[in-house]
Amino acid sequence: MASIFLNSNVAKIEISPELGGSILAYDAKLHNKFVPIFRKSNNARTVLGSSYFPLVPYSNRIKYGLLNWQEKSCQLPLNHLPEKHSIHGHGWQLPWKVIHQTDTHLTLEYHYQTAEWPFSYSAQQVFTLRGSALRTELSLVNNATSQMPAGLGFHPYFSLTKETSLKCNVEKMWAVDDESMPTSLVNPPKNLTRSDGLLITNSNLDNVFTGFSGAATIVWPEWKARADITTSSNCKFIVVYSPKDQNYFCFEPVTHTTDAINRSNSGINNTGIMTLNPQEKITISMSITPKET
Repeated sequence: MASIFLNSNVAKIEISPELGGSILAYDAKLHNKFVPIFRKSNNARTVLGSSYFPLVPYSNRIKYGLLNWQEKSCQLPLNHLPEKHSIHGHGWQLPWKVIHQTDTHLTLEYHYQTAEWPFSYSAQQVFTLRGSALRTELSLVNNATSQMPAGLGFHPYFSLTKETSLKCNVEKMWAVDDESMPTSLVNPPKNLTRSDGLLITNSNLDNVFTGFSGAATIVWPEWKARADITTSSNCKFIVVYSPKDQNYFCFEPVTHTTDAINRSNSGINNTGIMTLNPQEKITISMSITPKET
């Protein structure tokens, strides 16, 4: 399926329904020129080469793909080999169907029938461009006849310059082992919550942060630009992924921690995982507003 383009006078977005409902480009006009808010990935052939994809019906990793839920256990596919864990759910690896489209609006959805994941559900994405601001909504409906564990998240890849900084209010950070699984709660990097923000270059993070306030700011001093990010209140966690020597970093608002289903089932509190009754729906949203500085 060909890409779909959303356009306003001051922004343009390229979306690929076939490639996991992903975004391939998001550019905004600032100081009379277009700058890449998301990394440029117009020629991406895989979802991991895109600049955004949805996380549904869970985010991050399920340890070794072993799902333990309400006295039921099953083995999920290891869907990103050689990764040892199941990761990021299904939406990023499935084609999405176009439901509604205008110049500044797109609605996509897919339906998952019970397979390796033992619950059927439907998911929907809504993209809305207002001026240069992008609003995304992601929703999930439990179509199974029993309760279902559920979580959602957004996985955007923001452009990274040498001086890019990130500021947001969080409470703690999960330290991780060499497989990116959480080990202990520690204090976050100090500058992250300060007015000058955390310099992303060489920060080398792949961590979940707790107590996210629902607001963040990314600043690109070289472009005299910033992006203000706001999320729905149920995105109480974020993941920051900033690998070395790349032209991007990921700022991912999510509803739960890594391996939240299993951790919750073992009695750990405050994982963020939700329980959906049959036909119950959850929705998250994120707005990104580029501005000149």
